[in-house]
Amino acid sequence: MLWVTRHRPHVDRCASAWLIKRFIDKDAVFEFISRESPVPEGAIAFTLPSAELSPVGGVRTTFDALVEKYRVKDPIVTKIKDLVRDYEFNEENPDRMSLRETLGVCHVLKGLEKTSQTDAETISKALIVMDALYATLREHIDDETRVRRAEGP
Repeated sequence: MLWVTRHRPHVDRCASAWLIKRFIDKDAVFEFISRESPVPEGAIAFTLPSAELSPVGGVRTTFDALVEKYRVKDPIVTKIKDLVRDYEFNEENPDRMSLRETLGVCHVLKGLEKTSQTDAETISKALIVMDALYATLREHIDDETRVRRAEGP
């Protein structure tokens, strides 16, 4: 399926592209257009003015919209959703961020655009970063579960 979003993807769109590719549409192809460009017929638009899958300032991110619409039920995705929300809702005031990982993860995602020649390259790198984040968070959740089981009821 063709998925369309704006040029210059940053945190929410990088994380959303990863979510799409890993949990919603493994064969997803991404195209990048301007805000004013028409969405190609048959494409699914996200984070564009007329797109159903878009952020609502201070209420929901595109990542939230995707998790909800496609009913993604995964505890690590929930943790990533919290990181994306923490950044997107507090980007202007980092002191309000509540998760210690937020700034580091999101600075890496924002930096991908600065080290990439194309939007497609940015997303390709974001998939690697997000896969690594997912693996690390899964390991932490697995460790916490083992500790709780060892401690007993």
